[in-house]
Amino acid sequence: MFRQKECGLNLKQTVRKARPTDLPMVYKGELHYIQTIEPEHEQRWKDAMHSHLRQWTSALERMFVVEQDGVPVGYCFWEAIDGAACLASIYVVNECRQRGLGRLLLDRYIDDARARGFAKLTLSVFLGNPARFLYESAGFQCVRTGAEYLDYEYPHVVPTNAAP
Repeated sequence: MFRQKECGLNLKQTVRKARPTDLPMVYKGELHYIQTIEPEHEQRWKDAMHSHLRQWTSALERMFVVEQDGVPVGYCFWEAIDGAACLASIYVVNECRQRGLGRLLLDRYIDDARARGFAKLTLSVFLGNPARFLYESAGFQCVRTGAEYLDYEYPHVVPTNAAP
């Protein structure tokens, strides 16, 4: 898991590509999310563990870890779904939130998707998840409201490998 460490603004912040050794951290972060934001879905989430493991390992090349002074404190990953780059998850440990780390991860997702030629970036967020404010502040626009989730799209994407 994430080592307990005071997060501060003076610590060196870096975002790197995830490694297979980061997957236990992803599991713990996803479990913490489901227990705190969507506890009513915890059993269904646990029952689908094989699907989660397959998702995490297949997304490893599109997964990033944020570190403070070399200590992992969060991650994000995205998937290619129906021609769109879909943010699957973004997580920062509680004690390191509200310090710009989620935005660093979100920006890395946007940059990586653009570099891979995706013109459409999407995400879905649980209605009660405060991360939606991060997405909105970055320019994502709500395009659909469902019973439990909000769907967002990023309107500003021009792939970096697009033809002139």
